[in-house]
Amino acid sequence: MTHTIETFSRQVREALLTDPGPTGREKVRTLLETVVKDAAFAEQHLGDGQPQRRVLYQDPDLGFAILGHVFHEARRTQPHDHGHSWAIYGQVAGETTMDGWEIVEQATADAPGKVRLRDSSTLTPGIARVYNEGEIHSPRREGAAKLIRIEGQPDQTGPRLVWEPI
Repeated sequence: MTHTIETFSRQVREALLTDPGPTGREKVRTLLETVVKDAAFAEQHLGDGQPQRRVLYQDPDLGFAILGHVFHEARRTQPHDHGHSWAIYGQVAGETTMDGWEIVEQATADAPGKVRLRDSSTLTPGIARVYNEGEIHSPRREGAAKLIRIEGQPDQTGPRLVWEPI
């Protein structure tokens, strides 16, 4: 089945209107796993000529955004959360290792916090994972990769806390 961004965004919207919490996000994760397996959808929105990060859809009422990412080389991201929001990562091509971190020392606006590696899991094509509010994680890729990420409130204001691994 070929998905469209219009149909997919409508399904995400309906799931989040029904339940904006973790249960609704889990439904969105399941929906995303079907979309990231759709080769036609991937070719349309994540072709090799696409920028590294592109907003595919942003909901005017609920605020969530569906983003397409095309990484051409290895990349490692520092530990982070999404502030007062959440994110769902869905792997289309390549692999992404998602490191999960536990807080050892709380960050403040003035000083970075300290985190310790808790676990690692690998996202392969067709797999999606939810990170709820406050869950510190860091994606890393050893080579080219494509993914779709859904963020609850990508344009939130306010300072983001900084985390350093120990």
